[in-house]
Formats: sequence, C-alpha cells, structure tokens
Amino acid sequence: MADLLPERTVQTGKQAIRLRALATIGEMDQVVDLEEQIWGYGAPGSDSPYPARALFAVAESGGLVAGAFDGGDLVGFALGWLGSENGTQVPYLHSQLMGVLPAYRSHGIGYHLKLFQRDYALDSGLELIKWTFDPLLAANAHLNLKKLGSVIRSYLPNYYGNLQSRFTRGIASDRVWVSWFVKSQRVRGRIDRSSSSASTVAGLPRATRVKPDPISGLVRLSGFRLDLDSKRLLVEVPGDFSTLRRTEPKLAREWQRKIREIFVHYLNRSYCASDFFFMDGRSAYLLDRSPLPQILNSE
Repeated sequence: MADLLPERTVQTGKQAIRLRALATIGEMDQVVDLEEQIWGYGAPGSDSPYPARALFAVAESGGLVAGAFDGGDLVGFALGWLGSENGTQVPYLHSQLMGVLPAYRSHGIGYHLKLFQRDYALDSGLELIKWTFDPLLAANAHLNLKKLGSVIRSYLPNYYGNLQSRFTRGIASDRVWVSWFVKSQRVRGRIDRSSSSASTVAGLPRATRVKPDPISGLVRLSGFRLDLDSKRLLVEVPGDFSTLRRTEPKLAREWQRKIREIFVHYLNRSYCASDFFFMDGRSAYLLDRSPLPQILNSE
C-alpha cells in the first residue's frame, strides 16, 4: 500500500524537501540512524531503536514509513500502521513515531510529514489518524491542535513505562491520545488556512496559571483549580518544558503531576482539548465541553 502516494516536493524555508514512502531495508537502516541522532536510541543506557527489519515489515504489510529528504539525505521520518480502536473497532491509521533532525526543526517538515500521512489515510479509505504525545511539550501541542486541527480526549499516565532516551530519563511517560479526523470541516479549514482558529479566549477561566519566578526565571504553577464548570476553560503549561525537564527535574515532575490531575479531571467530565494558544508569552490549551460533532464542524 505504500505505493499509493507519489513522491512530492515541499518548500520549507530555503530548502526543497522531498517526501516519499520508504520501501527498502537499506532505507530502513537510515531511519534507525535517525532514531539514534534524534532520541539517542541505541546508545549505552538508552532504549533500543525500532529495528530496520520491523520498519520494513510495517511498510510491506500495509503501513507507511514516510521519509523527508534534503537532497539525498534523510532528515525526518514518520512511522504509521493500520489499526482499530478498542471497543468501537473504528479503523484508523496509528501514527507511532515521527522525528526530524535538530538542524531541520522549526521549518515545517513535521507538519508536511503529517499531511503526507493524512493523504495516505484518505487514499486508504480512513477518516481518522491517532497518535500520542507528551502534553507538556508546547511546540508539539501547537502543531497537533492549532495547525492540524486534532483534538485530545484521553490522558494516559506513564503510558510507556520507564522510557530511556536523552529526553525522558527520570520522568514518567505521560501521554495524551490525539484524534485527527482528517475529513472534518475543522481539519480542512486548518490545512487550507481558511480558518486561523482565532477563538476568543480572553476572559476565560483558567484551571492553571503560570508564574515565572522573578529571581530564578523558573516557570512555576501559581494557581490550580478543579472546580470550574464553564463550557470552555484554559489550561496553561510551561512554554519550554524540555529545558525545564533537563535543568530542573524536580520542578518538571511537579508540573507533570498537576497537569495530569487537571487533564484527567476535566477530560473525565466531557471536556476535550480542542485548541492551543501562544498568547502574551504564555502557552495554554483550550478545553471545550461542546459535543464533538459540533467541534469538528467548526473551524
């Protein structure tokens, strides 16, 4: 099925990046090299990478291993395979892993890899793509919710257990499930830029508040509420959790415990995370209690 999509070239900044499905065991070896460069997988004391033979098997059996190339160099990839939801049995494309080399980040390559996955899903007759990510990573939240138009409906504490990579040592692997309804009006509007998702959030109640310490500059939690009942509310998170996790692991774990409690509490009360905002130097999720069809039919 990987031959459903033709190769394409996208302009990202000054670079023309080629996107295509990977098909050979040699190309999968290149993906393994990227896993080491991006996450440190395979290094002493770190988890093993997804092996080339497993990636090859995914591509050969109906999945997609997509690669992003600068000239002849592989600089990013996205791994996905066909799945079905537990309980509902709704078929979807499960996007398990996506990474871009550090030197190529912030140029939209991850965004275009996601669009490549979307086209693959649509060509395969699928209307849903799902994946997980750490909800404290603001840049990922901005891509997933703001730019792509996905929604979050469940929070999974320590989902992958004790991960060992250069990013995750010493902190639980909390994740949220992202649902990307790729044929919805909401998603089409975000992708074709007919909608800027310029929701008015001024004055909305906030379940958390972020306060930088005036002396240390550390971002601390200054407010925490589980008693809100409005239709929409905001959850502020640190703008740069990666640095916080690396330099202040104790504070990072405190943030994770609070955000876990907030998300579990409100998602279990019929809210979903429907958008993400950078505003006035702050980063915040928008939680919305509207019915999901209403959210998906809006832009």
